[in-house]
Amino acid sequence: MRTILMACLVAGLGACAHDPHKPQTLVDMHAWNDWQYERGEKLYAVLANDVSRIARKNGRAATLGQLGEAGYECQYGEAHADYPEPMAVCTRSFATRACQLDWEVTLTSDPARPDSIETTDVDFRRDCVSTGRDWPVPIESAIDDQLAPAVLEPAAPQ
Repeated sequence: MRTILMACLVAGLGACAHDPHKPQTLVDMHAWNDWQYERGEKLYAVLANDVSRIARKNGRAATLGQLGEAGYECQYGEAHADYPEPMAVCTRSFATRACQLDWEVTLTSDPARPDSIETTDVDFRRDCVSTGRDWPVPIESAIDDQLAPAVLEPAAPQ
């Protein structure tokens, strides 16, 4: 009886350690959310929480790899003797017919612990046709009146 009880306890703890209701990678995080239609506040919170959770679990190198797989392009600060792993600022942009979506993730490492994540910072912006779904603030742009040209105009002869 004790063996069965112990097996159930261990299985239950294992299930808690790997929450199947949360994305396990940054690619999953992008696929699990409706970035065009969900409320901006919810999406920002999801981005902040999931990036922090995934990055702290996986470490710097794996997180930067996942950011690359998710379509982010990263720029790095200068390394220094006190900070051997420079800050990384990674951005991703994607456009649909109705919205321009932009994400930014900033990572810093703990200099005393290589391949660690000390801080994560995120930003999410959305500019859609009209201003009703723009986030975090309404943005007046050519997309609002659908004024963006359908095709590029030919260059003027010189």
